[in-house]
Amino acid sequence: MRPPIDDTTIRILRDQIPEFEDHFLDLLDIYDEDLTAEIVFMELADYVNDLVVTGSGEEQLERCLAAVEVVVVTTPDGPSLVAYSFVNEIRPGSREAVRSYFERATGRLAEIVWQDGAASALEGIDLAAEIAALLAVETAAPADDNGPD
Repeated sequence: MRPPIDDTTIRILRDQIPEFEDHFLDLLDIYDEDLTAEIVFMELADYVNDLVVTGSGEEQLERCLAAVEVVVVTTPDGPSLVAYSFVNEIRPGSREAVRSYFERATGRLAEIVWQDGAASALEGIDLAAEIAALLAVETAAPADDNGPD
């Protein structure tokens, strides 16, 4: 048996969403060495959908989506992973409620994925470049428009 997966994206989730740990351990029991980050993020989407449906756990929902944002902006495969395995798995009935918790990068991925209602909207789009451009615009220094001194 191979040791549990050591993936940065999964470590981020496990560190930032302690309530999700039991779900992760259940997946590890089921999938063992075949567990992938994609499966974990699909399970996280189900977890988020359940939080929305029950109307409980606003702080948990905030933590989940903050962790997802960290994955999007700090890991090389984060944008694709989150778009395909998380955003695409949010149920249509939960989307409006979840959208208000998305931070900038995850919100942009949702716009792309949900525009046509399917992950097929992602074909031909360089998601990492899309997020990098978004972040570059946000961090660009504002122009000095105070005029001459």
